[in-house]
Amino acid sequence: MRTRLVGLAAASLLPLAALTGSVVPAQAAVVVDCAGGAVTVDQSVEDVTVTGVCTDITVSGSNSVVTVPDATSLTVTGSNTTVTAGAVQEVAISGSNVRVSTPGAGRVTVSGGNSRAVVAGTVGTAKITEANSTVKAATITTGLIKASNSDLVATSGTSVVVRGANNSVRYATLPKLTVVGANNHARVTKGKTKVTVKGPNNVIRVKKRA
Repeated sequence: MRTRLVGLAAASLLPLAALTGSVVPAQAAVVVDCAGGAVTVDQSVEDVTVTGVCTDITVSGSNSVVTVPDATSLTVTGSNTTVTAGAVQEVAISGSNVRVSTPGAGRVTVSGGNSRAVVAGTVGTAKITEANSTVKAATITTGLIKASNSDLVATSGTSVVVRGANNSVRYATLPKLTVVGANNHARVTKGKTKVTVKGPNNVIRVKKRA
């Protein structure tokens, strides 16, 4: 009798354990339609897909994964958010710990710390003004770092200006490089580069100085 009672007690716990394991719902998917105009994605802790023809998209929610189509502009003010975008004329990141990927952008501005923009194609202008941030693209025509511990990475470009400390620039070809600050690193592996450096402990490696 004792053995049977123990067995029944153990069996009675199984539905409770199963119920306890099922109380956490799956993260819901949210669809937002631009309807031909501007839209704000303010949902947090969500998977969000933006559809339709869009002009200006603002992502203000945090801790979300957001997919957006082509747009005139993409502004990310929320934090801890990943955004996969279509082609965008202007990308502005002011939230922290943000990741944005896009096939192309006219301008990318990063003013939120620990953020990263990855562009498969060309960026006309890239500007970083907050620490520990990165812009990476196939081409960054003109680049500016006005921060510390940040990176510009590209295959080609026209000019880069670095103002700050402990930054990194890595290009294959770059005709003009200006560095003002300390402990910055720059490497250009091909072609000629006109280099201007002001400040201590900067390490500049170029294929050939113009």
